[in-house]
Amino acid sequence: MKLKLVKKKNEAEGTKSFFFESETKVDYSPGQYFFITLPKLNYPDQRGETRHFTLSSSPTEQLLRITTRIRPESGYKKTLDEQVIGGVLEGRGPNGTFILEEETRDVQVFIAGGIGITPFRSMIKYSLDLNFKTPIYLIYSNSTPEEIAFRSDLDEMAKNNENIKVAMTISKPEESQVYWPGLTGRIDDKLLHKLFANWKLAINQLTFWVAGPPPMVDAIEILLASSNINPDHIKIEKFTGY
Repeated sequence: MKLKLVKKKNEAEGTKSFFFESETKVDYSPGQYFFITLPKLNYPDQRGETRHFTLSSSPTEQLLRITTRIRPESGYKKTLDEQVIGGVLEGRGPNGTFILEEETRDVQVFIAGGIGITPFRSMIKYSLDLNFKTPIYLIYSNSTPEEIAFRSDLDEMAKNNENIKVAMTISKPEESQVYWPGLTGRIDDKLLHKLFANWKLAINQLTFWVAGPPPMVDAIEILLASSNINPDHIKIEKFTGY
C-alpha cells in the first residue's frame, strides 16, 4: 500500500516520529508492525531499502506513526529522515502477535528499553481511548533523560488515568546535561521488587510484556524466569538493528 508522509516530529534526542496517510483503510492491532520500503536509498545500506517498524500510533488514531532512532551509520535511517513531506513510501502489513487489544482486569506490566517503548505507547493509547479498565504498569529504561521518547505524553496519561502507572529509570545519569531526580540504574531484580512493593503488586500474579534491545530483553527474561514466573505470562519483542 502507498503511504504518504504528512508530518515529522522529534520525540527525544536522536528519536523521531514519521506520520503517514494510507491510500486505503488499515486495520491493525496495537503492538503490530509494518514493513516500510523507501523509493530509493540516498546512502549505501547493506540491509537494503526495507525495514520493519512497530507502529507507535494506536488504531484509534487517524494517522499511522512509526518512531525510530536515527542512527548516522544507517543509510536507511538517514534516507528516511530526508524524505520530504508529501513523499510516498511503500507499506506492507500489519504483522506480529505482540498485541494487547482486549480489556482485562488482570495486571499487565510493560517493561521497555529505549525504542522498545513504541508498542506500549500504542497499547496504552488504545486502552485509554476505548476506556478500558485494564491496570497497566509501565517500567521504562533509557541511558539519559534526553533519550526518553513520549516522556510528556506518558506522564500525562499516568497523571489523568488511575489505571496507568509509569516508572522511568536512567542508567547513565552522569552522561546527561540535565538533572534527573528519578530512578537510576538498569532494570534488575532489586528495582523490580522495589517498584512492586511500592505498587503493592505480587510478582507471581502479573503478566509481563518486554520490548527493547535483545541483550536487555534476554536479561529480563532470565530475571523473570528465576522468579518462577509462568512462561505463559511473559511476552517478548526484541528490537534489532537500532
